[in-house]
Amino acid sequence: MKKFLLLALTLLLGLNLQAQPSRKLAPMKAGKSDIILKQPEGELRNYIRTGGCTDVMYGGFFKDLSQDGMVARIVLAPDGKTVYFQNIISRAATGAWVKGTVEGDKILVPYGQMVYWFDEDENGQKNYGLQLAEVTMKGAHTNYTVKTSGNAVFRIKDDWKVLELEGSSADESRENITGLGLVYTNQFDGEWAYYLDYLTVLTEEEMKPVTPPDDIVTERYSITHGIYGHFVDVAFARDEVYIKGVSDEYLPDAWIKGSFIDENKISFPMQLAGSYQVYLYYFMGTDITKRDDYYGGQYDYTINPEKTDIVFEYDPETRCFWNNDRALVVNNSRDSLDRYERFPKPMFRPYTERAATPAQPEVLQIDDRFWAYGYKLSTMAVSIPCMDAEGNFLDPTKLFYSLYVDDDEPYLLYQDEYEDLPFDEVEEVPYLYTNGKSIYPKSMGLYLYQNGFERMGIKSIYYGGGERHETAIRYTVPNSLIGDGIEEVVNCKTSNDQSIYDLSGRRVTNPTKGIYIVNGKKIIK
Repeated sequence: MKKFLLLALTLLLGLNLQAQPSRKLAPMKAGKSDIILKQPEGELRNYIRTGGCTDVMYGGFFKDLSQDGMVARIVLAPDGKTVYFQNIISRAATGAWVKGTVEGDKILVPYGQMVYWFDEDENGQKNYGLQLAEVTMKGAHTNYTVKTSGNAVFRIKDDWKVLELEGSSADESRENITGLGLVYTNQFDGEWAYYLDYLTVLTEEEMKPVTPPDDIVTERYSITHGIYGHFVDVAFARDEVYIKGVSDEYLPDAWIKGSFIDENKISFPMQLAGSYQVYLYYFMGTDITKRDDYYGGQYDYTINPEKTDIVFEYDPETRCFWNNDRALVVNNSRDSLDRYERFPKPMFRPYTERAATPAQPEVLQIDDRFWAYGYKLSTMAVSIPCMDAEGNFLDPTKLFYSLYVDDDEPYLLYQDEYEDLPFDEVEEVPYLYTNGKSIYPKSMGLYLYQNGFERMGIKSIYYGGGERHETAIRYTVPNSLIGDGIEEVVNCKTSNDQSIYDLSGRRVTNPTKGIYIVNGKKIIK
């Protein structure tokens, strides 16, 4: 349900709104010829950032943030005089490289270098870019000066172990800042894009993610946590265990390494997973505390500095291993939780393909009075277990779901409503499919471009083992129709103009004593 509320939350929480041409800075696949996208030749070094930075959030909202823990990648060219910085501005991870020149104990990075180009942005504006500049903010983000000539200067310290941005400053209030930023070109020439780094210090970090032995043999396993799961590769090598693919989102090719404590326990210490975009990520164990509220998720996650490992129980007979007390997380910090994937109470099991009936999905919440982007929408938060009725993991690529509304016919999704839908019409939606806008994968939810439904339902279909198996349809009455309590007490009598459902969403023709939904009202018979 969180994704459905994103627009409203943005409008409620955003301050200091300022018009911007665009803020979408996805990594470029192509651009102007003078923008360097391919990693230059030379020695690659990785640095960890500290310092302050600013960013423009969704909707154009300005925010002051921190660079701490973010990654900078630098290439030292073979000539010993040329240096290249990738993503030189911390919050603008475009993938572009900019060039600098070594002069004594300094690196001079010319302003005016391009780091991004818009052929056309999401607002229809065309042919403009982003370039490096010195930016000075004076008292407010709407009052600033820029300089696009000259050089940004990084001081080389401790034999290249530390690189420090010179000439940057910030007062205690963070309302007066000078640093390295980005400004627009062409029709928006000189307009600050709200990206600015200041008080930047880069400290070299030796990165050695886990590399398994060349001779290991992997086996297909599943990792499950709650109703979710995905495939991983597991290898047992002497007293060590290697797992590839725990990180399903950030670093799917990263390995994690554990060791047998005894024949029934495997310990995985905190360890580097690798870098993704501008962040380092670590595998670690965290404490978990169950929550009562639905919107916050099932658990709170807490890093215990004295216990960042995670220990699994191991069954030699089944070769399964699990932890029922803690979570395995992929996190971009050693000591605080920020951007992370979480796997509470994880279970690893060998996977065997077979036919199975999937576990029953359900519609958790419905709102048919949501208005956005010029549409009246029904929003659905759904729960689709990626497991069978006995709790065994299912191949997510063979799991589908169908939606139902007031009748028992599948609700079709059409390409003219869901513009990125890969088919003209869809009756069975792939469990993993998302268009990033109105259909979300893995039990998240979706929009329906209609409203006024009296009930909505869902069922799962699984095509494993060469067979097709499906669940029953489970219906839910929209929350917006139920209300907060009993609205009236009546002696229900069915008629042609009445729609009567029980609290499970099943249509009732001859109600007995109990609570029902009658024409959108909760009543007691």
